[in-house]
Amino acid sequence: MTPPPQEREPSVSQQRRERERAEARTEILQAARELARAEGWEAVSMRRLADRIGYSANYAYRYFKGRDDILLAFVRDGFVRLAGSMRSSGTSLQAAAAAYLDFALDEPDLYQVMYGLGGVHVPAADTVAEGDAVGAVVADALGTTDPYDDRVARIWATAHGLAALHAIRKLPVDRAHLHRLLAASVEDLLRSPQQPDGGVR
Repeated sequence: MTPPPQEREPSVSQQRRERERAEARTEILQAARELARAEGWEAVSMRRLADRIGYSANYAYRYFKGRDDILLAFVRDGFVRLAGSMRSSGTSLQAAAAAYLDFALDEPDLYQVMYGLGGVHVPAADTVAEGDAVGAVVADALGTTDPYDDRVARIWATAHGLAALHAIRKLPVDRAHLHRLLAASVEDLLRSPQQPDGGVR
């Protein structure tokens, strides 16, 4: 039997180009986030980014297709980081929910673009897999393999609702109070008898 061909190691020049590409993308994304923090996500444009990093507008287009591509990079990275934070918080549902809320409070500008809050338009259909990873962490904590279990939606909706209400100052309470509200909701759900179809009564 002929052994499968081995993949050729990238050359030194290829490795250098990939490193330079990664560094350029990081620089552009950093400039985009700084601009968003200062003026909001609507202020982020390819021309504004070029001005901020001191290059021509064509520079950013070498690494991103356009503004939506930059926002998409933030959304994907945000959901990966959110799921990772929840997963590393422990195995309990309370810990996962608390980690979700902490992420939203600690990264308000990133959370805003992840969920299209404040009028930010994001191509959310392209980040289904990354978003599903968050639901999977909740499902794992619940001990279910059903991603459509009603309890997953309820926990996710409650955590997101608290974070969103706090972000728009409709729930002006401190972090500890938000965590108490979320913990109480999780406890209520865990005490509710589960229906055969995965819901709760």
